[in-house]
Formats: sequence, C-alpha cells, structure tokens
Amino acid sequence: MKPALHEEEKRQFERLLGQLHIGCISDRMAVLDSFLDSEEHHTARGWQKLIKQNGSDLDLDFVTQTLELLKRLGLATRREFEGEEPRYEHRHLDEHHDHLICTKCGSITEFHRPELEALQDRVARENGFHCLRHKLQIYGICDKCMAEREPSMPLSMASPGERVRIERIVGGDMASRHLSDLGLSAGSEVEVISANGGPMVVAVKGVRVALGRGVAHKVQITPVPLEKSE
Repeated sequence: MKPALHEEEKRQFERLLGQLHIGCISDRMAVLDSFLDSEEHHTARGWQKLIKQNGSDLDLDFVTQTLELLKRLGLATRREFEGEEPRYEHRHLDEHHDHLICTKCGSITEFHRPELEALQDRVARENGFHCLRHKLQIYGICDKCMAEREPSMPLSMASPGERVRIERIVGGDMASRHLSDLGLSAGSEVEVISANGGPMVVAVKGVRVALGRGVAHKVQITPVPLEKSE
C-alpha cells in the first residue's frame, strides 16, 4: 500500500474528470477507491462485487465503463489472459511487471526481473526496433496445485503444455500394443498439445498423435519434474 501516492492519484483522477467534463464523479471515485485499495487482478464483475462490499452498489456496465476510463487515463491496465475475461489491475507509472498464471486454480503471480527487461531492450536494439510496450505471461501449474495432484494419474487429466512421462499402460495387451504402435510406451516422455474436450493431441518422439479420451485414460503418467535453478 502507498497511501500518499494513492491520494495523489485520486486528486489527479478527480481533476481529469473535471477537465474532460465527465459526470457521476462520486460514483467513479468509489470505483477508484476500491481499485486502489486492492492490488489484485479482477474482472469487471469481480471489481463490481468488491465495490459493493465496500458500500457502493453500482451497475456492471458503469463499473466496466469506469475501469476502461481508468485505463484510458493511465491508472489501470487491462490484462487479457488466455481463455479468461479481461482483468484490470492498478497501473504504477514507470513500473513494469510480468505474470505467472496457473492453469489449474487461475492464480496470478506478479514478478519483476531487471535482467529480463534489459535482455528484451537489448534484443530490440540489436534488431533496430524501438519498443513501446511488451508483456510476458508464463502459463503453468503452481506449487500448491502440483502438491494437491496425485503422483500418478491418467493422461486424460494432464493440461495443455505439460510434459509428462508414461508410467504404465492399463487395459490389457491389446491396448498396450496399439499405443506402442503410436510410440506411447512406458518411459516415453509426452508433451500435451491440446486437451480441451474431444480427442487429445500429444507429441511423442517428434510425432503428433490424436488420442480418444477413453484411450488416453488408459495411459498412466507422472509429471516430468522441472530442474530447480540454484
């Protein structure tokens, strides 16, 4: 929390509303108050709920319009994460951060690494490119969700992008032979390409393979652990 900075941003917002001849100032200030009190990423509906908890029952369209206004005036950033409604977060001037997004629980973790910023600036310069803005979103599974998973599970439960190792095939010799012909056997490492309903698509030994859900359920897998950095 940065109370002095937040008070200054409130003064700037109220002044800008007057300069732009935008009405409903008290209700818009109520949106900003809740927005500045929470350094989180919420959808417009999520912000509406939080604003109501703080004592202002505002229409969703009005909240969305005001969030877009905050974005226009440089007080908010709209983030569009894969497969989700847009989320809004407080924009701090002259500060940049990136995001880790868990595909299981939806948690969002902010991080800032000066060495990454410097690398991106250098790549832009080396290619004769003047960078105006950029974003880095890393999708994966957080430690909490990984800890809650069974150590061994069917391939049908794996997430897109995940690398797994086949532990065993269940379902008899015929199923084992069929999957072996596709390159899927105990010990093989597999990358899950898509798993969003219907057949799954996986890659094994450089070959893409489509598997029905029933077949994928017979493949017992374990996650390939990431190497921990020192």
